Amino acid sequence: MDGTFVKDPEYSLSPECRISYHRSPWIEPVIDFILPSTRATGTQTENYSSSTDSCFDEDDPHTLRVIYQDEQLMAVHKPSGLPTMPSQTYFEYSVLNVLRKSDSSSSNSTFLAPPQPVHRLGVGTSGVLLIATSLEARTRLSADIRDKHVKKIYRALVRGADIPDTMKIDCPIGPVPFPIGGGTIHAACPIDHSVDENKREEMNTEADSLSKNVKGAKSALSFVRVVRRNVEANTAVVEVEIPTGRPHQIRIHMAYVGHPLVGDPLYLPGGIPDCQTRLFPIRKKEDEDMDTDDEGEEEYIEGIDGNVSGGVMRVPLPRDCGYSLHAYQITVEHPTKIGERMTFTAQPPKHLMG
Repeated sequence: MDGTFVKDPEYSLSPECRISYHRSPWIEPVIDFILPSTRATGTQTENYSSSTDSCFDEDDPHTLRVIYQDEQLMAVHKPSGLPTMPSQTYFEYSVLNVLRKSDSSSSNSTFLAPPQPVHRLGVGTSGVLLIATSLEARTRLSADIRDKHVKKIYRALVRGADIPDTMKIDCPIGPVPFPIGGGTIHAACPIDHSVDENKREEMNTEADSLSKNVKGAKSALSFVRVVRRNVEANTAVVEVEIPTGRPHQIRIHMAYVGHPLVGDPLYLPGGIPDCQTRLFPIRKKEDEDMDTDDEGEEEYIEGIDGNVSGGVMRVPLPRDCGYSLHAYQITVEHPTKIGERMTFTAQPPKHLMG
């Protein structure tokens, strides 16, 4: 106050008093950016995989490893805990920024445009992430993902060792009522089979209109295969191929069929969100996830947002972690080498291995 540091809350202010305020900046974590030992030349090769050697700790959220790189695209192995895109919480500490910073500081960059992820992985999801490094690649890869020409396979740990060996899950996903985040959240919106067959044929031009939550529901398809069962723990490791890419699709679909991801605090059996408030630890900044949706779930329920024994009473949020989900493999056509299919594999954590 007027150049004097004041701690007294009863300090009397005069109309002419000049007040200054300073807060030290938030220091963001540093990311180790690991390039492949030998850079790929873009020659005809089908499979590229990240290894689990001593220089890469699969549990370290501060290490980003490059699986493949040429002048058109990159495939990186994103660790769990690292955001894909900048957010209100982090700018430097994101995949996008570490790649662009590395590109701008390199004296021999081969990128034709600033690196740009063409899809997203939530902060709690690890695995393969595709990066376009030219405008042409960005356009083509985005179109291929939109047109379902990209094959994406995930690994997940789910509840229930009695899960069938293979499953096809065909259930639309759309907004359902939720107490925060604008009043809705993505969840399962099953087809309403009570609709008369004749009426169903009339509506077949827009299959999503048959879902119980008509507005905003979109078709979603998942193919599930059991990799390993643990009868004693009543869990299973599954591979899930998703031709569609709806928000939280694997979490929702596995919960919908009664096998939710182990440790998922949000989705209940049936693929519906848990709207009950309970005690959560106060979130650390590195636990923030602004990657998968822009639903604004950050606000707390009014009247119960006070700290309780180091925690906070609130409903679960989509970015609450605790589950195991890994983007295991992506197969895509090279954006400029027509007909050349490339498969990128990120070795999963040990507990998700076959």
